[in-house]
Amino acid sequence: MIGVRSTTPLPRPGLSRTALGRICVPLCFAALLALGIAIHRDHGFAYDEESQRVTGAVAANHILARLAPWLVPSGADDLIALHEYEDKDYGVAFEAPAVLLEGLLGLVDTRDIYLFRHLLTFLVCLCGTAAVYCLAHRRFADWRMGLLAVAFLVLTPRLFAESFYNTKDAVFMAAVAIALNTAIAFALQPRVATALLHALATAFAIDIRIAGIILPAVTIAILAARLLRRDVPAGRALPCLALYLAAMALFVVAGWPWLWSDPLPNFAQSLASMSRFVRWDDEVLFMGALVRSIALPWYYAPVWISITTPPLYLVLFAVGAAAILWRFAASGRRLWKDDAELQDLVFLGLFVAPIAAVIVLHSVMYNGWRQLYFVYPAFLLVALRGWQALWHGALVGHVRRPVLAAVTAVSFAATAAWMWRAHPLQNVYFNVLAGSDVRMRYELDYWGLSTRRALEHVLAHDPGERIDVREANSTPLEPSFMILKPQERRRLRVTVDESLPHDAFVNGNRFEPDIRARLPAERYDLFHEIKVDDEVIVSIFKRKLPPAGP
Repeated sequence: MIGVRSTTPLPRPGLSRTALGRICVPLCFAALLALGIAIHRDHGFAYDEESQRVTGAVAANHILARLAPWLVPSGADDLIALHEYEDKDYGVAFEAPAVLLEGLLGLVDTRDIYLFRHLLTFLVCLCGTAAVYCLAHRRFADWRMGLLAVAFLVLTPRLFAESFYNTKDAVFMAAVAIALNTAIAFALQPRVATALLHALATAFAIDIRIAGIILPAVTIAILAARLLRRDVPAGRALPCLALYLAAMALFVVAGWPWLWSDPLPNFAQSLASMSRFVRWDDEVLFMGALVRSIALPWYYAPVWISITTPPLYLVLFAVGAAAILWRFAASGRRLWKDDAELQDLVFLGLFVAPIAAVIVLHSVMYNGWRQLYFVYPAFLLVALRGWQALWHGALVGHVRRPVLAAVTAVSFAATAAWMWRAHPLQNVYFNVLAGSDVRMRYELDYWGLSTRRALEHVLAHDPGERIDVREANSTPLEPSFMILKPQERRRLRVTVDESLPHDAFVNGNRFEPDIRARLPAERYDLFHEIKVDDEVIVSIFKRKLPPAGP
């Protein structure tokens, strides 16, 4: 009718927001998968990789001997029995399947084996990244916030690098992210399917590292809180919770061979051992001083987190934590308004509680904060809450939203550019809070990854058929041999005795960044240095040839 304006909005051309998400999200993860496959061969050999594989081999041998003895490979008799193995109380949910898979694929050469393990580690971490996406997508009901969380995680340099070789901490972080995702799904919708899926995910995390025991505690706490508020009927929630706990216990025992003979005592022993891990007593470089791992200051973990996380994420986390606590205080006796605010409290608690436990228990920490990597997904979800608060907050109008978007884009671009320059040594990332001349105050390449590149440089620039290389101080070279090509391994020989003839020696600068000061200049020349920015990660020195006779 003429003169009457329709109130029905006209359809906009192009894809809807939901349809766009269905395209962008798979493309994003396909790109990450392609990137991981393309670069998984680039990384060096981490110190722990061989011992972790041995742990998996001992467990795999035990599994086959009990369940399929005809499949036990020749040479397995050389392995120590599981009950005699020092690290028998380590979870093997990743390590044992990795060893079984390498046998199934017929991998024999050490280079093939460890490159395969790098790829497998990345694939598990990629699943953890997908879980972080799901957590953010559910919490904020927006696929774009999910991809923002993915960007935060991928553009965390240290964790990106370690997602290729750290089969303990990075894999455990991925497992916790997966289990946290299933925990939220179960707590919001208690059903048989969500209970069983969460039980499996929880068991997988616990069977990697016993610290995963925090997950059933979190699950019970969330469900108990929802029951007290009558957000979920007890007649449905309690049977599902009982099913979850029973199934989780069965899955934990099934996936941890050491528990098979005596589940409860062995589990209790492992829990007691890992709560204060005194098996590793060594020195770490922290704030310019060598400190014993069993006597670390309480602020050790907070400082390491602060200096190795991109600064924007730290600011966003502070804003997010303040926003969550403000809403918590404003909610009064109800504590939270809706499921979104409940999730915020869970994420904040899951970040703070483990760090507080480490401080209170005086737990032994390795180099850096890698034993606490599993709290990082929760940290990022709180930071994402901070980003949302700035985007929608009262202090942020239409003028400041572009500023927030620009700051985020600049941070991403700067971090990505740094990662490109540092590749494949993103594990030595420090932010501006660490200050200058970092190598004098903190350990850089404590994994020893750079020694692979050092040995490859020696091989590329020395035509000799036999090259003798000496390792300096506490930076062993032997592990990196395993990931070199067979023809390269045949040309190299390592010696640790300075009196023996050698062509070059490699110093990883661990604990001795100024080794040149004690080297006799008449005997050695600096041959090459591998740097990230202006920090020397590893140095190669060539032995001077004696002067020719008359």
